[in-house]
Amino acid sequence: MLPASSSADAVTSPLAAVTVMSHDLEASRAFYEGALSMTAEPISLTVDEAQLLKQHWALNEVDAIEGFVFSNPGAQGSAVVRVLRAPEDMPSGRPNLSSRYSGPLGFGLPDTNMPRRLVEVQTRGFNSTAGIKRMAFPRADGSEYTVSEVHYVAPDDVLVLGVDRGEYTQIGPINELTGIGGVAYSSFMVDSIEDSSHFFREVLGYELRRKMSFRSSGQGMPDTRSGEAIAFLQWFAPGAITGYLVMMELLDGDKRPYVPIGMASTGLSMWTFTTDSLTSIISRWQDYSGESAAVLEARVPPFGRVRSIMIASPTGISIEIIERSN
Repeated sequence: MLPASSSADAVTSPLAAVTVMSHDLEASRAFYEGALSMTAEPISLTVDEAQLLKQHWALNEVDAIEGFVFSNPGAQGSAVVRVLRAPEDMPSGRPNLSSRYSGPLGFGLPDTNMPRRLVEVQTRGFNSTAGIKRMAFPRADGSEYTVSEVHYVAPDDVLVLGVDRGEYTQIGPINELTGIGGVAYSSFMVDSIEDSSHFFREVLGYELRRKMSFRSSGQGMPDTRSGEAIAFLQWFAPGAITGYLVMMELLDGDKRPYVPIGMASTGLSMWTFTTDSLTSIISRWQDYSGESAAVLEARVPPFGRVRSIMIASPTGISIEIIERSN
């Protein structure tokens, strides 16, 4: 979706990172580094640095912060995947991958060699929900373009989508050597489109580029029924063409709020965005919620030493906002 807006109007950046709480760091490394050809960088913190982040991220049950940052250096402009070790007794934020729970669902990346990628995923012991599927989407002029998609089942009940738009504009930068990119968007389920839309517009300054509904095939999205109506909205930072958010709501009922969510559960637990002005974001958050947001100045992998705040979406998704250095 090409923007009519300018990046000069953006309050926050496109998606900069997704954070996954994981029970198995080695399985995560096998998937993201092995199957998806990402580069793994171990997270290394001093005891004091880790203690500050544990408090900031509300990781009260974690003994130490350890994990990896997975990136695709050949696809500049893509978001990274930050995987942190979770306590053994931490529950899943999306039991059995069910799409009926509110909260983060997964994330997607461009992949121009999907059949080979599927083999790589399966060779390492992982699967997809229904193999490679082709779907038709409408253009603004009323014509259609075809997209190939595959829903990979990543460790810790996370759905990772490979997307190939063929000759149409891809959803994000691609590493020409591997044919795959980094994180280009993240998807989530909501209880109320109206409530969540208000948050993303008023706090993050995101803009709605697409609003439509579709009927589920009952295959790609786990625990949806064939023919079930699902609302589908795409939210972008002004001027951006990648790093967007896909908001979905089940329109035929049987939605299941799930607690715990955010950093209290395994799976996709947090989004990270950057901004030129934390002061502006704090003001917008206070206008929206009536609450304050504490500023932490500390080293935050992989962003270095930064100032940041933590807030939450209406569905309880933890959101980290980092102030860019000028």
